[in-house]
Amino acid sequence: MSGRAAAVALALLAGCAPDRAGPVVFAAASTADVVSETAPRATVSVAASSVLARQIARGALADVFVTADPVWIDWLVEEGVEVLDRRVVAQGRLVVVGLRGNTAGGPFEDRIAMGDPSHVPAGRYGRAALEAAGRWVDVAPRAVYTGDVRAALAAVETGAADRAVVYGSDVRASPHVRVLHAFPEAESGPVLFEAALLTGRGRAAFAALASAAWETSGFQPKAP
Repeated sequence: MSGRAAAVALALLAGCAPDRAGPVVFAAASTADVVSETAPRATVSVAASSVLARQIARGALADVFVTADPVWIDWLVEEGVEVLDRRVVAQGRLVVVGLRGNTAGGPFEDRIAMGDPSHVPAGRYGRAALEAAGRWVDVAPRAVYTGDVRAALAAVETGAADRAVVYGSDVRASPHVRVLHAFPEAESGPVLFEAALLTGRGRAAFAALASAAWETSGFQPKAP
């Protein structure tokens, strides 16, 4: 996680009460930088989409939820959480990265870090892409599961893994990695980032998320 992203991972995840002077946005780790840029007056709490959704379902105070997988908004609705509005704000592309300067081996060799496919969106997308490419059986025994996609990126930076499955936009968060392989959408399926408005307090922040900043931050423009 970049220093900027870490700075916005606030006290909610440590069990402390948030500052309610402004709206509270729960944002998937992969969106931390762009959400902070587009909603600068908001308190931004960062974690995996699944972790944040479960906190909201348990009553955590959030006005807007930004997820890397719309299925978690669907899940909140099933859990009885009222969603006032929702929209896709960007699309993403799944890639495999390795350290710059390390040219040994192919993109699917050695230890591969990825979000836990059981609940982390990037991990779910990653497993689907690897299965579609016929590589999952080989990769699975060498996979290093992480709690979110930025942790997978950090695993490569620190040497805990040799490769990582992340979003193309995450590459901008690290000067130490390069893209080794980009999965076609036909393998990963559509990678959608969606925002949900949970309370009236979040209307301005929710509206601000419809911004060109997503594209300048390395995300793909949402489909018309």
